[in-house]
Parts: sequence; C-alpha cells; structure tokens
Amino acid sequence: MIDFTQNDKGFFFLRKFAFTLAEVLITLAIIGVVAAMTIPTLVQKYNEHTRIIWLKKVYSVLSNAYNLAIADYGSFESWGLAGTTDEVDDDGYHTVTDYSSMEKMAERLAKYMKVGKWCEVGEVCFPHKVISLDGNFVISDGTEKTKAKTSFYLQDGTYIGMGYVAETYNQWGKYADILVYPPVSGNKEVRRGEHGFYFIITKKGILPSGYQGDPSTPFNPTCSKKQTDYGQGCTAWVLENENFDYLKCDDLDWGVKTKCD
Repeated sequence: MIDFTQNDKGFFFLRKFAFTLAEVLITLAIIGVVAAMTIPTLVQKYNEHTRIIWLKKVYSVLSNAYNLAIADYGSFESWGLAGTTDEVDDDGYHTVTDYSSMEKMAERLAKYMKVGKWCEVGEVCFPHKVISLDGNFVISDGTEKTKAKTSFYLQDGTYIGMGYVAETYNQWGKYADILVYPPVSGNKEVRRGEHGFYFIITKKGILPSGYQGDPSTPFNPTCSKKQTDYGQGCTAWVLENENFDYLKCDDLDWGVKTKCD
C-alpha cells in the first residue's frame, strides 16, 4: 500500500505500508490448507480423464484391428478357434492348457496394431500386483511367467492380453476375452476395473465388457465389485458414462443414475 503524507513543513513524502510477518504466515497457511484440500481431487480427476481418453483409443485400435482381420481371414467364427480347455496330464495332477487358439487370436489382431514388444514364453511380462476391484483378492502377485505367446505391448506402452476362448449357446456363439492395461511404470499395484479393462471379441465385433445386453458380465450398482468378477463389467460404463463414479458410490444404474451426488 502506498500513501502520500504531508509533514509539518508542507512537504509531501511517500510512505509505504507492508504486511507483518504474522499476516504473511497466516495467508500462506490458508493457501496451504486450500491447496491440500483441492489438489488431490484435481489430480484424481485429471488421471481419470486421461484414462478415459486412453480406453477410448484402445477400443478404437482393437475395433480397427478386428475389422481388418475379418477382411483378411473371414468371420470370427470361421477362424477355427477351439474352446480353451484345462486338461489334467498323465500323472492326474498337473493341468495342461491348450493356448493355440489364444495365440492365433493374438497373432491375427496384432498384425494390424503398432506392436512394441511381444511377451515371450517364460518371461515375467506384466510385473505388477493385480488385485480385484474391491481390493480383497490378489489375482496376480507380479511374478507370473508367460506360458504362451498370447500378449504384447503396443508402442505407447499399452498391454494387451488374449483371454480364454469360450464355447456358448447364447447370442454370442463363440467368444473370448481381451484384457488391456494402460502404461504402468515401475512395479505398482493395479486394480481390475480401475486400471485393467476387459473387452469381448465375438462375431458381432469387439465389445466392451459390461455393456447393456452382455449376459456374461452385466453392470450392476457396484460394477461387479466382488472377487468372482474381478471388476470385469466396468469397461462399458467408463466408455459410455465417462466416469469412475462406481468407485465412489453404490447406487448407480444404467440410464437412471450415472454419477454420484
């Protein structure tokens, strides 16, 4: 603050006023409290927005690869994919999985994507602890070695892994899961339904898991937040409603309430 003051001789001089140290400290303390309350929320919203944009991009990449593969190899049901099975070996103890159909899917789809790295057999390809959406179940401890050439990384760091092929008699016919993760640095803990997302490859195309009409993992108010589903049904919600509010409240419903209060 600046003030012009006249002295007893009639001269004007400039007088400056300043804040006291106590006033400065109080102001800084208030700013600090406000920042501590708002910055984490802003960072969370930014991270969620970034993840939504990433998921939409991945969906576009997968759909484009699927359409090109169909053009070259024919309809999905004509690819000769057998249902993935776990059979017991001769000693009656160890299970043996036939990954051939999963490997064929990975090869045909990856042909039309910008692959940065293939996950080789015997390699720890995704070194992150993966937990269920509710955080109570460890799906992978981050040391699991790749058993088949069924997963790869795109050049932007996105992880894509083929799931089991399933034989059904509902509207899908034959279908398989595709699991995707965004770029993850270091060895971090990630959650299905918050970081990892499922898509379903069918004769109808590649569809986000959990969308209305998906009989395998329909969205429920907690987005399948239970150990048996691992957060599988959340993909369609994020793409359609563009939020992760199912992590914050339990009373959401398609077309009725799509955001927390």
